[in-house]
Amino acid sequence: MPTQYYTPPTGNETQGTYEFFKFIGVSASDGILFPAILLVIWVVSFMALKSYSTARAWTFASFFCSILSIMLAVLDLISPKFMYLPIILTAIGFVWLKLED
Repeated sequence: MPTQYYTPPTGNETQGTYEFFKFIGVSASDGILFPAILLVIWVVSFMALKSYSTARAWTFASFFCSILSIMLAVLDLISPKFMYLPIILTAIGFVWLKLED
């Protein structure tokens, strides 16, 4: 018999879109899926804005991920501890932008 790596969803966990994302993001992936998606979004937005200065690209990517992480934390799809890192990175970016001028 093959080994099950996660518990299959029940009918209640796939009843709606929110419950399905909650099951995938919290139960099936042990809460690491949405922080990993935020990391990918940060890297992509940072690389997309690399034509600007590094400080500006860093700040925008961090700010964009902070807004997304706050929305995900309000929806209880990520742990609040994953919400603080993009906010801290945004603060570092604002300081970096101020020091660059």
